[in-house]
Amino acid sequence: MKHLILAALITLPVPGHASPEQTITETIRGIAQAADARDWKTLDDKFADHVVLNQLSLATTTGARVQEQTVVETWSALFPQFDTTEHAITGIEIHEVTRVIARATARYTATYARDGETWQQTGRLDYLLKNMEGGWQVTALNTTPLWENRPLTELLPAEAD
Repeated sequence: MKHLILAALITLPVPGHASPEQTITETIRGIAQAADARDWKTLDDKFADHVVLNQLSLATTTGARVQEQTVVETWSALFPQFDTTEHAITGIEIHEVTRVIARATARYTATYARDGETWQQTGRLDYLLKNMEGGWQVTALNTTPLWENRPLTELLPAEAD
C-alpha cells in the first residue's frame, strides 16, 4: 500500500515557476490585451519607469525617452477616440534572455474602428525588457510598420481652430 501511495505522489505535478520566456510572452501579450481593454493600471505595470518608444505611423523615424506614465497617458487619450481597438500579437520570438535583460520580437496587426471606418496597420515589434522586482517590464518598444491602409489621422476628429 505504501508503494502505491508513493507512486501516486510521484506522478502529481509539482507547482513551479514559469520560465522567463513564458513570463516575457505574457508581458508582451498583456500589453495588447490591457490596451484594448483600456485597463490603464495593468498597462502601466507592463512598462518600466523610463521607456524608449517609437510607434504609431509609417512616418515615425525616431523614438523618445519618456516616463512610463507618458506612454499610458498617450494611449489612454488616443484609444477612447475609437469605437474599438484590436492589437493582435503573433509570432513572439525571444531572442536573448539574461537574468536582467531580454530581447524579443513579434508581429502585429492593429485595427482601430470609428464610425464604421477602420484603420489597419501591420508590422514588427521589437522589445527590450528588464527583469524588475515585479516581473518583466518593457524598457524599449519599437514599431516597424510594414503596411497601413490609410493614415491614422483620417479617422481622428478634426481639431477645433
